[in-house]
This record gives sequence, C-alpha cells and structure tokens, in this order.
Amino acid sequence: MNVLLTEVAALEARWGTPLRSDIVIPISPGLDPAAVQAFFANRWGEVVMVLLRPEDARVWVMTKSSFPIGLYSLPTGGIRPGEGIWAALARELQEETGFPLQVRRFLALIRYLPQASETGFTDLPGFVSYVFLLDAPRGVAPVLSCDEAILDFKAVGGENLVTLAQHWRRLSGKNEAFHDLAAWGLFRSVAHELVGNWLLGDGRRHG
Repeated sequence: MNVLLTEVAALEARWGTPLRSDIVIPISPGLDPAAVQAFFANRWGEVVMVLLRPEDARVWVMTKSSFPIGLYSLPTGGIRPGEGIWAALARELQEETGFPLQVRRFLALIRYLPQASETGFTDLPGFVSYVFLLDAPRGVAPVLSCDEAILDFKAVGGENLVTLAQHWRRLSGKNEAFHDLAAWGLFRSVAHELVGNWLLGDGRRHG
C-alpha cells in the first residue's frame, strides 16, 4: 500500500468512511498547455473545508478576487507535492480562515477524471478533492486574508450550497485566472452539490 492509500485509510479509520464519487470533467478544445502546467505544478489534489457553525448549522463560504463576481465557494486549498492530506488541511485552514483544526468527519472523496478531446493532451492527470466536515468556533467569523485574496465570508445553509453549485455549473467562456470556465465551474460545483445535499439530508439527522 503506497503512502497516499495508507493516509486515506488512517483518516477513514479515525474520521469515518467518506462518500465516494468519480466525476468526468470535459475539457474544451484549445486548452492552454501553460494553464494546465501551472495548475498541476504546485498541487496534486485539494482539501475542501466544510466549516459548520454550532449556533445555526450553517457553513462558511468565501469569495476571492479571481472568482466571477458574486460567486462564493467553500474554502479549499491545494495539496502540495510531497505534502500529506492532513498536513494540507491544517495549513490551508489556518491560511484561509485562522480557525483551529477541529475535524468532525471525513465527509467525501471526489475523483475528477479530465476528458480532453481535440486539445492535444493525451493524458491529463486526475485530481482529487478530500472533503472534511469541521467545527467552526462559535460566534467567530473567519479572518479575511489578503495573502489568499479573499474578499468576503458569509454563512449559508445546505439549500444555498445546492444553488451555488447550479451557478458554478452555468459558467462559460474564460477569465484572466481560468482558461476554461465551464470546466472549472463543473469541477467546483461537484463538492457544493454533494455537501449541500448531505446537509439537507444526513447532516440534519446526524448533526
């Protein structure tokens, strides 16, 4: 068993078996090779942080300067080459929110399978989101980080996450930060829909 599988097994043993999902992401023709290289140069996966507020069972979402105007996202962060999942979770949580690490559940493991047709790429690497349900401090908002280009945080419910997923999925075209907004929006929508539906269903039953 390799190091990654060993860590995933250890996280499951401590924090529960995650929901698992495989998602095919179609990549538009004309994908910029430099954009692909830049994306995968400093990350092989990501952590997604579902920060549950004890006072109202809502979760924190944020928006960044690179996002399309008005769009919010669950806090996420790339896992660096040579870095473990747990180490990335602790680092990214501190960088993006300033909150202490208080894990409640290993919620989901989502594998993205890029499908590149007519782009000149024959083998795009896969990518994985490791989604963790965390306890946010009561009555405390995340710290806005200039280094992370975060503009705002707000607290939302499960139904709002499902609506956010729909907004992400409707993106098209490109902007300065992302060459293929349709692919990025589909990628980003998946965790929001999964977490939103979980909060509306199992999350209400298990707290």
